[in-house]
Amino acid sequence: MLEHYRKAKIPGGPRVYGMKITWEHLIKRLSEHELGVKIKVPKDKLEHPLKVGFRKSIGLHFYRKNYRLTLPDGRCVHVEETRDHYVVHVDAKDPSVSPIGHLREDAPGLWTALCAGIGLSAGLLAGGKDQKHRGLTSALGAILGLIIGFLTGRWGRK
Repeated sequence: MLEHYRKAKIPGGPRVYGMKITWEHLIKRLSEHELGVKIKVPKDKLEHPLKVGFRKSIGLHFYRKNYRLTLPDGRCVHVEETRDHYVVHVDAKDPSVSPIGHLREDAPGLWTALCAGIGLSAGLLAGGKDQKHRGLTSALGAILGLIIGFLTGRWGRK
């Protein structure tokens, strides 16, 4: 059975009562809904992603196998393979096409943390050898980085 995350209802979605479904049909149905909708499909209901044009990739759950398929409009289908299921969703940006855009749109938490780290590093450099100012500039840099990361990522546009 398909298990929908975030209570996603996909009308006319693939039915899996003892039969296989196609990636094409699944991708079409997922593309019709908002980004971030994830569905969980038993592995025996779909062909292996590598057999139908997906490429190996990485994801936030680095301990899982990840696959991606670039769509014509620059989005991509991201598949995480668990022991028994594929967890499938559509990303706004394909990381192989736009790594920064992917972080900003599809991994805003990671994007914000990256900006904070850059701000912290810039603050440390700006503080120089003066220990008194170094702590203050690094804290201000991290805070500024957090603000920039939040405002320029997906979270800042909601």
